Amino acid sequence: MLSPGPSLAAVDTRPPLLARMRDAACVAGGWCAVAGLFVVPINKPATNIAIGLTLLFSLLGSDVRQRWQAAWRHPVARGAMAWWAVLVLSAVHTWFDTSVLPLSGSFVWACWYPLLLGSVLQTPQWRRRALVAFALAVAIVLLISCGMYIGWIPQRAVVTLQPNMCNTVFKEYTQQGVAMLVFASMGVAAATTTTSRRWRILFVAAALLALANVVFMLESRTSYLTLVPLLAYWAWRGGLRNFAGWQVAAIACAMAAATLALIWFTPPVRERLVLSVAHEAEVYATQRTPSSTGIRLELWRRTLPMIASAPVFGHGLRQWAPLYRHSIEGLPHFNAFLMGHPHQEMLLIVAEQGFAGLLVYLWLLVALARYILRLEPPERDIYACLWLVYVTAGLANCLWDDFSHRHLFILLLACIPLAGKHSSPEKLQ
Repeated sequence: MLSPGPSLAAVDTRPPLLARMRDAACVAGGWCAVAGLFVVPINKPATNIAIGLTLLFSLLGSDVRQRWQAAWRHPVARGAMAWWAVLVLSAVHTWFDTSVLPLSGSFVWACWYPLLLGSVLQTPQWRRRALVAFALAVAIVLLISCGMYIGWIPQRAVVTLQPNMCNTVFKEYTQQGVAMLVFASMGVAAATTTTSRRWRILFVAAALLALANVVFMLESRTSYLTLVPLLAYWAWRGGLRNFAGWQVAAIACAMAAATLALIWFTPPVRERLVLSVAHEAEVYATQRTPSSTGIRLELWRRTLPMIASAPVFGHGLRQWAPLYRHSIEGLPHFNAFLMGHPHQEMLLIVAEQGFAGLLVYLWLLVALARYILRLEPPERDIYACLWLVYVTAGLANCLWDDFSHRHLFILLLACIPLAGKHSSPEKLQ
């Protein structure tokens, strides 16, 4: 008698071991990307490690070509790559003039991150996990900073040398302040969409605590400056857009007056944003004192001749610093005035990439804003605020030149969802 064949239940229908390992690598890459968003407000080396592991697992995972092609179709990834092309051309410009090709470091290669993270964060669920990871990390920083302010947690040792670092945790006060403003915006955006009263109270409380951290504990002037358009945006989202034109103008004037009154009657803001800036500018004009405001005025004043000497294509990537150093040699307080960038995003771009590069930069900002308007809430509000924070803070800092700022913005931007094909600003309003 013939023995019966194997039953259907005994047949192994699982995919081969190699295929399972590659699928697991894709999942590991997604979690490494999520970890990258968690550590970006905390630690620089950990951020680099998370990005490196994300790249490794993405390349080892299954369907590599299909995943990277899908990521490439995302408009934000293409925009980042367009700016990468501008930087590479600017680096070639530098190479022709100096025989040095400045393409090392993450300054240039960070433009690839939206493409990289898009290859592993392929679903809305994965992208939201990354945003939540970032929010959790900033919430931890916020609680520690508040503990320092109250006196429950000791201050960092750096405070003895730099008192303005008081209540900072892992970053300096401007970096922490920018992260707090993004976190507060995320909290308000989440509160406007949740249906749970308990969660709404929690989100609003977190946002208010973050604002208190910025205003009373960190006292960062860049954060104060950035807070103004954020408040205007949420006033618009709160119903201001429903009024007629003359009503909007009247309310805007009233809000401007209220904002000025708030600045004047809030001692930390008045001291840091009004009185100290005016005093520092006056002392710089008369004595060339290297205060925070004085250094910026010197940087901007020295950058204008650079722009005038090469207005179209600039001097090339990484050329602002040596040109500036040469221009201030022999100046009193040389070391105090010596900086690596002009503390103004657009001035740096025009100096190194010229007005041609600035036009591309502005076009990308406008295209990003139009894309954000097509998103559904809460992502639309989160990324609109992120856009406002980047543009406003860039008026007094070079965010792309700074590792912490650069990675915070580009990694958050890499988590932006794919906008609906039929969405429009009119529909979303």
